[in-house]
Amino acid sequence: MIFLNLVLATAVFSAVFSAVARGVAKRTDTFGKPNAPISTYGGPAMLAALFCASFLFSVKSPTGLIEVATALFWVGFIDDSRPLSPKVKLGLTLLCVGAAVACGIRLDVTEYVWVDALLTMGWMVWLCHSLNVFDMEDGLSAGGALIAALGLWGIGGGDWLLFMVGVLLGFLIHSVYPARLYMGDAGALMFGFLLSVAAVSLSNDQGVSGGVGAFIIVGLPTFEAAFISVMRFAKGRSISVASHDHVAHRLEQWGRSVPLAVGMIWTVGIVLAGLGYAVAMGVIVWWLGLLIGLLGALIISACLARVDMEGDGVDGRLAGLFEKNWLIHRLMRQTMVDVVGYANGQLLDVGCGNRPYEKIFESQVSHSFGLEHDRNRYANANVWGDALALPFRADAFDTILSNQVLEHVPEPQQALVEVARVMRVDAHLILTAPHIWE
Repeated sequence: MIFLNLVLATAVFSAVFSAVARGVAKRTDTFGKPNAPISTYGGPAMLAALFCASFLFSVKSPTGLIEVATALFWVGFIDDSRPLSPKVKLGLTLLCVGAAVACGIRLDVTEYVWVDALLTMGWMVWLCHSLNVFDMEDGLSAGGALIAALGLWGIGGGDWLLFMVGVLLGFLIHSVYPARLYMGDAGALMFGFLLSVAAVSLSNDQGVSGGVGAFIIVGLPTFEAAFISVMRFAKGRSISVASHDHVAHRLEQWGRSVPLAVGMIWTVGIVLAGLGYAVAMGVIVWWLGLLIGLLGALIISACLARVDMEGDGVDGRLAGLFEKNWLIHRLMRQTMVDVVGYANGQLLDVGCGNRPYEKIFESQVSHSFGLEHDRNRYANANVWGDALALPFRADAFDTILSNQVLEHVPEPQQALVEVARVMRVDAHLILTAPHIWE
């Protein structure tokens, strides 16, 4: 009964403090992340609820747990207020989890303390930032963390996890669709750390089965971070730069509403919690449970990766990593990002294809035209014509873009003469040809 009271009391604290955070944000116009339409200052409310509950209820927890969680809160709070560079944020996170390891929160899987320490720090940093990445849709991270915390408590992770359950339950009232408050970096880093500590404790106390079971239970944020890292790498983007390519975004692109997309992801989290419980309790041998989880992750990844988020026909799907042109696509995209500063004004993409680079240049130019020769092959073009006789007046464009086109033109020199004709005096030509395509 005391544990039910603990959860309910903590949930009330969390709900009240979250309401206060919403009110403060609304009255002071402090929303956290630049241009954030919804406040990302949920972290302070969650920490306040955690402190109040721990003051009222005496529950044993690992040494240094609250202190390090608080330090990570401040790292996230600073990042919410004035975004840190990825390197600085990573460095500060490493310092915090290093302090946790120094307090004795450490995996015990090898005979070498320093190896175990490095493994523990890597795991903690990964889960901290995984939950941070997960905080991108209404109620997603709070609900996912709540499912994971309940799952870890269910397999013997410690009654201190009920503090997490209560805080997340109360906060969820404010973060479900339509969200009025997000966890922000402060809440995500703090609760990602707490989940990682529970997994470390279970691994040490219950051996391989407990560790694998815990890993499966926290699979939602782990999958999210791994998936978008692979997708961004395949697309030629920086892994640390936010973009509209998350799992929930892909489900929404498929036509699912925000509540349905979040609900689908939560359902997967519940399935993972059940699988992790079966592994930890010995119902399923650990290697079989891990294999089932990994196969499920690969199947889901293959389906999600086929969603073309930019409509460019080059969506970076997993199969592309093993195709002959994947590296070329990636290098081309990186090159276009490198030269984007040369673009301005009116842009003409000669031989635009499916316009795979349009979004890279859209913030730099006032208008973009995509010219193609074959109406039946490329539906994304908005101008039809011949590169040897461009259907535009002279001096019409500030930027000309042409990628992998000249090798397909009967008279490349004439095409360049036409390009020069429609360019203004100070215009730029961004040209690649013939490159290394087949």
